[in-house]
Amino acid sequence: MEIRQIECFLACHEHRSFTAAAKALNLVQSAVSTSVAKLEHELGARLFDRTPRALELTDAGHAMVEPARSLLRARRDIVDAIDTAHGQVRGEVVIGNLMNVHSVDLAAAIADIHEHFPQVTMHMRQSISGVAGNIAGLRDGSLDIAFLIGSTMDLPGITQHLVSAETLVLCTAPEHPLAGRPFRAADLIGVRFIDFAPGWGIRTIADTLFPQRLPVIEVADQVFALELAARNFGITLTARSVAQRMPGIVYAERIGEPIPWQISIGHDARRTPSHAARTVMDALRHGAVPPGTGHHAR
Repeated sequence: MEIRQIECFLACHEHRSFTAAAKALNLVQSAVSTSVAKLEHELGARLFDRTPRALELTDAGHAMVEPARSLLRARRDIVDAIDTAHGQVRGEVVIGNLMNVHSVDLAAAIADIHEHFPQVTMHMRQSISGVAGNIAGLRDGSLDIAFLIGSTMDLPGITQHLVSAETLVLCTAPEHPLAGRPFRAADLIGVRFIDFAPGWGIRTIADTLFPQRLPVIEVADQVFALELAARNFGITLTARSVAQRMPGIVYAERIGEPIPWQISIGHDARRTPSHAARTVMDALRHGAVPPGTGHHAR
């Protein structure tokens, strides 16, 4: 059993096709499929069902995922220990990203990492289920570190480091009855609301604080939600740093207690991040943009 075979197996599991796995690994498709076939032969078990639509894990494949990840982590830990002893920073870091994070100058932070640590390779991943997907990725080991977002930093089993803090605001068209008015939960009863997908941090907050709103659409992009709100299609919640960038939008905070909105960078508390992951995490933490500067990275 070779490390490359394990890498090919996990890439096929993640991407669900030989072609996509080969692209992620910078290999030809035949090399990946051959590697997996050899691994199956050595183990005496079929790991994938090759369906017309995608690769599907068999029971044996499911049983192998976590041990395979543990094997790669052990190899990484060995290399990392030697690099740390020699003062080197290198290796791959898989980062769970989120859409529309404007309080971090992500592009500047990544460029700075590359300039100072050219042997670090970063892989950005973005889950359609938002922060819930990032949490799942940290816990199953498919992500090394991830951006996390919400009203609190209370996530059992996840170690978090605060990156920035701001508030959520209610966004409307200028002509909407709630435009620019500090609001209460009662003001949103029966009001047309532009929602985000389940698993998104803002959706969780809206479900908790404003259960009697009237959802009229679910979208997966805060900018698009604001474009709809600007056309008076409905109202929506976004971070202040996002709302202030959108022309044609009026926004206001909740009366009495503004809704907190925190961005953090985190990792699974059960696993010690590699030296490279810690370096990237520190750079991202220090890439926060001061509130109100108007300088944000998409």
